Order: sequence, then structure tokens, then C-alpha cells
Amino acid sequence: MQSEISQKAKDIAEEIKRRTAMNCWKLHIRPDIKTGICDSKIGGLPYWEPSFAYPMDCRGEKLILLAQLNLEQLRTDRPLPRKGILQFFVGSDDLYGMDFDRPDCQKNFRVVYHPEPDLRVAPEQISALDIPVHADIDFFPVLQEAGLTAEPAVCFMGPDDIRFQNVFRAAVRTVSGEDIGMQEAYQYLSSPDYEYLYDQLDTAGHRLLGYPYFTQSDPRSQDSSYDTLLFQLDSEMRDGKDYVLWGDCGVGNFFINREDLERRDFGRVLYNWDCC
Repeated sequence: MQSEISQKAKDIAEEIKRRTAMNCWKLHIRPDIKTGICDSKIGGLPYWEPSFAYPMDCRGEKLILLAQLNLEQLRTDRPLPRKGILQFFVGSDDLYGMDFDRPDCQKNFRVVYHPEPDLRVAPEQISALDIPVHADIDFFPVLQEAGLTAEPAVCFMGPDDIRFQNVFRAAVRTVSGEDIGMQEAYQYLSSPDYEYLYDQLDTAGHRLLGYPYFTQSDPRSQDSSYDTLLFQLDSEMRDGKDYVLWGDCGVGNFFINREDLERRDFGRVLYNWDCC
């Protein structure tokens, strides 16, 4: 028999939603869409202006396209740009370009924004640059090239976010008038109530903006300047096929400072991925 969820847990969940509601764009992997050089996609050959220096890792090896987002195609809105191409490149090393000590140092990964892509660039010009793609690597998070579509949504902060416990305690005070000190949600709520809260505030999946999901823990500190989830690419297996797989069913996240995002400055981004 399923345990009944308390009214208090329901009220706390609604208060957290009220406090943290944020517009985001949920992304959907679409293997049925044939992608071109400038399209939104995971994997494949990236758009690149042939006269620009292509991004390399610290070993001098070319980085590989993880995902490409044509923002006009996805119909994004502020604080994201409304047009241009946003790209996420990672390395082919064992950690896919992540650095535990300096996760915001773009030496083995790169975030690149093309505000005015040159649509005259032909696929043959880019192929001539000898750019490696996901299929050239034995182990890479993207296993199959596929298109990406987006839908606007409202999302809420979940328990994985390092800021969540303070929000939870404030929500408890508002709902019940109770000061729970430094208790965390899982300590204060019964197991069924906590599971309900987690389900209500689920942050898994692919998205632009919103709040992050982790299989381990948030790599940021409470006072981190990386206050905005820029892009999240989750693992996805569907219809017997693997499309994205970070290690053992993990998730990749890219964080940015909100002011940097509004300035369209993608030079400071924190990159993290983890798995079970």
C-alpha cells in the first residue's frame, strides 16, 4: 500500500516552486531529423568559419563537438541570445576535457558563440579542416548524431542544487512557521514525503537554463559566481539505442555567471560531468 503524502510536503513543494520558478527550454533529441552544418544537434560536424583558428586542447589536439545550438532555430529568448550558434566542444581524453581542479579553465573544453554565422560556408570547406567527430572516438558521450528541438517550460530548483537546502528551510518557515535549524530536507521529511518532493522538483533531462541535475553532487560552492545553468546534456537511451552516455548513465553541465551571459561573454564557464 502506497504511503500517503502529507499536506505539509505538498505545501512545501508548492512554496519552493513559487520561490524558484524559472523559464527554461527543454531540449529533445530527434534522431529523425536530418541535420546540416548550422543546425541544432548533438555530435557530427560543427559549423566553423574556415579562417578562424579551430579550438584545440592543451596537447594540441582538436576538440570534438558535443552539442551545437542554433538559437534562432530553437526560438530562445532572454537572457539567452535570440540568434546565433552556441557550441560546446570537449576533449577526447578520459575525462572528456573536464578538470577537477580548475573546472572553469577552458583548456580542454570550449564554449564558442557565433553571433553572426556565415551561412555561405559549405560542408566541404569544413570537412577540409580535418575536424574529428564523435564517431572517430572510441569512448565519447555522444554515440549518435541527432537533431535537437526545444520547447519553452517552467522549471523549479531541485534538491541537487547546492542552494536548495536554504530555500527548503525558508519554505518550511513560510508554510509552518517552524525554524528547522540546519536540518536538510531528507532529515526533516519522511521518506515518502521526500520522494514526493524530489519527484515534484525533478531537474533531469536536457535543457537550456533552469536548474541542474547531478548523479553525485553540485561542484559549486554556495557563493559561486556560476549561478546560472547554461546547458545540460543528460544520458539518454531510447528504443534500444544509446544517444548520450556519460560514463555509467551520468550527466554533463555547463554553468555561467548571469551577467556574463547577458553580455554574451562565454569565456568563463564551469564544466562538470558525473556518473553513478
